[in-house]
Amino acid sequence: MAMHIGHVAIQVSDLERSVDHAIEVLGLTETERGNGQSFLTANAKRYELQFIESAEVGLSHVGLELEDESEIAALRDRVIAHGGQMISEVPRETGIESAIRFVGPGGIVFEAYARMTREPLSLENTFAPLARRLGHLTFTMADKAEFEEFLVGALGFRVSDRWGEQITWLRCDVDHHGLAVAQSSSGARLHHYAYELAGWDAMRQYADHLAVRGHKLVWGPGRHGPGANIFAYLLDPAGLIVETYCDMLRIVDDAAYTPMSWKGEPWEMNLWGHLEPDNWGELGIPVLTPNKRSASAH
Repeated sequence: MAMHIGHVAIQVSDLERSVDHAIEVLGLTETERGNGQSFLTANAKRYELQFIESAEVGLSHVGLELEDESEIAALRDRVIAHGGQMISEVPRETGIESAIRFVGPGGIVFEAYARMTREPLSLENTFAPLARRLGHLTFTMADKAEFEEFLVGALGFRVSDRWGEQITWLRCDVDHHGLAVAQSSSGARLHHYAYELAGWDAMRQYADHLAVRGHKLVWGPGRHGPGANIFAYLLDPAGLIVETYCDMLRIVDDAAYTPMSWKGEPWEMNLWGHLEPDNWGELGIPVLTPNKRSASAH
C-alpha cells in the first residue's frame, strides 16, 4: 500500500493568530477560510495544515493520503480487524474524493483518503522559499507498544529505528519516519509536527528569517541520530512544537534496510551537542477524542 502523511488538523483558541504565525514563520499559503476553519499549504496540495477555532485546544485528526483509491476498502477492513473504530466512510472536507475516518489507540482520529485536489504546478508552489511539505508527526503515548502495533498491523507502517525503549520511528513511504511515538506516563499528546526545508542553506535562511521577526528557537539547529535529519524546533501560539528539518534519511529498499541499534543515550538525539530543554517531554497538545472535538471538525 502506497501511503504518505497527508495533513494534520489542530483545534486552536485564536484562529487568526495561528494562521498568521504559520504564514509568517513557515511561509504557508492559506487556500480557504470559513466556518471557523483555515486550510493552509506549502505546495500544490489543497492543504496540509488545518486550523479549527475552538475553546478546546488539541489535535483533531491526522490525514493519511493513499495513492490508490481502491486500497481504502482494504485499509478499512484491517483497521476494524485491529480494533479501530470507524467514524465515517465519506469525506468531511471539500477537495477529497474518497475517505474514511476511524479512531486508533490513544483516541487518535485518522482520516485516510485519496485524490486530494492539487493546483497546477507553478514557480510559487514548486520553489517555496521556506517550508516545502508536511513531513512527519510525533506523539507521546502511555501505551506506546499498542500504538506501534496498530500502525504496523492496521496501517502498514514499518519500524525504522528505536531509541532504547523510549521512542520508535515508523515510516509509510521512503522517508525515515512519517510518525514517531515516545513513551509517556501522561495521556496521548501530539508533541510536534514537522515541515521539510530544501536543505542546510534553507535552514540557515529560516533561522535568520525567525531572528529578524523576533522568534527564538527552543532547540536546534542540530542533527538527530535516528533519521539523521538536521532539525530546528519552534513553539507556536497553540503551545505546539513546530519542527523544520532537512537531510532526512530515505529508505528506498525496505528489504536491505536494518534499523540502527540506538542505546537511548541523550547525546544520540543531537549528534552536534546541546540537549533538548528540560521540559521537552511535557510540551505539545492533547489528543482530542471524538467527543471532545469541535462540531466543525466532525
